[in-house]
Amino acid sequence: MFSDPALDRHFTGHSGSITQLRFSPEGSQIATSSLDASVILWNLNQAARCIRFGSHAAPVFGVSWSPKGNLVASAGHDRTVKIWEPKVRGVSGEFVAHSKPVRSIDFDPTGHMMLTASDDKSVKMWRVAKRQFISSFAQQTNWVRAAKFSPNGKMIATVCDDKSLRIYDVNSGECVRTFTEERAAPRQVAWHPWGNMVAVALGCNRIKIFDVAASQLLQLYVVHSAPVNDVAFHPSGHFLLSGSDDCTIRILDLLEGRPIYTLTGHTDAVNAVGFSHNGEKFATGGNDRQLLVWQSNLHTYDATKFEAKSALASSSCDTSAASSYQQSNASSTAQSNDRSIRIDMRQSQAYKSLDENFQVLDSEHTKQPQTPKSASKSSSATTLSGRPSSRGNSLVAKELDFKPRSPSPRFFQ
Repeated sequence: MFSDPALDRHFTGHSGSITQLRFSPEGSQIATSSLDASVILWNLNQAARCIRFGSHAAPVFGVSWSPKGNLVASAGHDRTVKIWEPKVRGVSGEFVAHSKPVRSIDFDPTGHMMLTASDDKSVKMWRVAKRQFISSFAQQTNWVRAAKFSPNGKMIATVCDDKSLRIYDVNSGECVRTFTEERAAPRQVAWHPWGNMVAVALGCNRIKIFDVAASQLLQLYVVHSAPVNDVAFHPSGHFLLSGSDDCTIRILDLLEGRPIYTLTGHTDAVNAVGFSHNGEKFATGGNDRQLLVWQSNLHTYDATKFEAKSALASSSCDTSAASSYQQSNASSTAQSNDRSIRIDMRQSQAYKSLDENFQVLDSEHTKQPQTPKSASKSSSATTLSGRPSSRGNSLVAKELDFKPRSPSPRFFQ
């Protein structure tokens, strides 16, 4: 059956805007970074607790899971990178990575190396185990918003406020491709799962997809009415997810070159989007401090039935499935008319049943006002409404395991 995306879970817990989100490799947790100077690990199992890591002294802009899922790295305005075990009493380490705020962080496919991008105009590569600087990629002339390893770890994509997308060769350190945008600076970049294309979220309301090898623009989408903040490819490579200052989320069918879903309900800018590694779920977060977790149902999508379903949705008065045509400008490479199915998740039961009592445990590295009596090593748990509860178990920290789980993915030409 051709099923639409559906809201699965609705969380609140951050006191500031959500800046980035990442699913854990096995898909059971989501890490969110926030302007409230914390990272929260949300456990998607109904009965489980989540963990707040508040070691940063300023807003956190980026978060990343190691490929094995045994480490989380976060980076922020305080210029530091924190590497920590995703446990209440997990080991935590830190180092000052740049001379100015760090905007993004990313593990390579082996988990041995990390990339950091900063307002100091540089991108740096680090050896994770020793927190050792390896090399710098510094051809940018303004703030670097993001830097990402390609799926095989051999290339790096960076986006910068100098309105550039740059592709670097990891081994040589050379910039092998440069794409420039005249209208506005890019805000985020994502690699296609095949490793031969990148998508860029632009401040001029556009999304561009480039062929890296051929050094050419493949697709251009104008489906948002405000700057685009984040993009993410579905693991199949056939769909793209985007979030924008216009408060909407879009799903694009890349094979047909058209938007197929417009998801509404966030009450402010959508800053972060991401798919789980199997593509069954995706999550969205933004300035309204809400984390929304969706069943993607994209494995059921049938392009041949889309037109009929879109027409049926537009004539339906069932607001729970929502459904009007969204007219917008479009590029010559995309469809001239946006006939995407519109879904307002605020009408769903999952949105109304907010997980407001979901329990949060503060990691022992979280900085918080404490009396001398309460400043012991045992952490106290609180629900999101602020009520105290007993922790019930303690976790013994283990030494960090930096062994990669598997070889790097293949690079598809």
